[in-house]
Amino acid sequence: MICCLMLLTSVVATAEPQVYTLTSYQNVWDVAVADMNGNGNKDVLLLTNDETAYPQQKVVALHLADADCAYSPTPDYQLALPEKVGAVILAEVDGAPPVEVVAVHTNGAFIYQFTDDGFVYYDEVAFSSLLPSYNREPVFIQKGAKDLLGNGKHEWLIPTANGLEIRTIEGALATASCDVASYMRRGDSVVITHRLPDYQTFEMEGVPTTGLAFLSDEFADFVYGEDWSQHERFRIPMTLDEKWDASAKMGDITGNDLPDLVITQTRGTVRMQSQTHVYLARGPFEYPEEPDAVFTVAHAVSSPEMMDVNNNGYLDLVFIRIPFGVRNVINFFMRNRLAVRTDVYLFDGESFSESSDYSTTMTMEAPEGRQRIAYTFGDFDGDGLVDVAYGRSGDALSIYTGDPDRFISSRPLAVLDMPSFGEARPYDLNNNGAKDIVLFRPGGDEAKRVDVIVF
Repeated sequence: MICCLMLLTSVVATAEPQVYTLTSYQNVWDVAVADMNGNGNKDVLLLTNDETAYPQQKVVALHLADADCAYSPTPDYQLALPEKVGAVILAEVDGAPPVEVVAVHTNGAFIYQFTDDGFVYYDEVAFSSLLPSYNREPVFIQKGAKDLLGNGKHEWLIPTANGLEIRTIEGALATASCDVASYMRRGDSVVITHRLPDYQTFEMEGVPTTGLAFLSDEFADFVYGEDWSQHERFRIPMTLDEKWDASAKMGDITGNDLPDLVITQTRGTVRMQSQTHVYLARGPFEYPEEPDAVFTVAHAVSSPEMMDVNNNGYLDLVFIRIPFGVRNVINFFMRNRLAVRTDVYLFDGESFSESSDYSTTMTMEAPEGRQRIAYTFGDFDGDGLVDVAYGRSGDALSIYTGDPDRFISSRPLAVLDMPSFGEARPYDLNNNGAKDIVLFRPGGDEAKRVDVIVF
């Protein structure tokens, strides 16, 4: 899950949110937002495909936002993609807005521009990559392009076996080496998967190019310099003898413009245990051998998120825990309900609290099949505190505002009548300082429906 938080603004959103329901002709597999028509509001792009069709019919459907940030239920424009396309990157290719659609596949990319006449073909380039072709569930690569040279154009970050290739439409510039974990499993057929690390950019004094910091569950890699030829690596100490799964995230917790590391390792099934280790950067590429903070969770699935909960300029840790206790198991089978616990550990500028500063239990209706409970964090009312939106039942999305005394309020700000399974993402669509929500439902019964909630 991706969580963004805006700083406190002079305007606080108090009116009822406006809900716009977008209808797709095919199943929606991913969404992205960008200002395509130049009116300052974010437009919504849907990446769709009829996964049962042959040949496949992949389409980018564009819903434009008007001056009031309202959306039409049907697409304003559509772009039919070649069947071999596996993913889409929104990137500034020619240096003039709006961004271009870079439709990528294993052996290259097709580039399209948006004009007054809709989407038009711009160019095609060839390259080799780990990107898929002909996959039935295409996605937007949310962090697939970045202006690393400061010239108003985006460099593409293309996954390869050695790391991320930095390239433009003219050609490859460099390869940023990082830890790419590749796995092969054989049975009746061979399955090959690749897992690339999370990354973020960073600045180096006196260096005009933006550096890249990568984080896997074993290594933190830093690539920098004028041609990205400089490389530093920090190996993360492993503490679990039997590691079943791991996740790694990075963010500037301390506010010193250096990436801090958050590593979660999990082992066991019935006796599951998760350990989260936090390493705070002492300087560029400098981390302690021992973690600055350790959080241990037993008998639960636990996933931490980093966000500034109390608006003090530091990132805090929010743990989402699904306990495997007897009560939760009974509620799941008898009432189709789940109790999800949220624990918040605040960072005060020096360290985290030893015990959670806030602890809240949220009861949700359990999903069926491939569906997932929709939830997201963001400052939806514009007061600087983190709010939460989640599906308490299958047909209602509840929005709770932040409360400095108890993390979230006891009563919802709004309860919206809509299918609340799926993936919810926070965006500031109308640039008023309050986050908005785009809710889509890949692989579910409502896969052709997308709800846009504007505050």
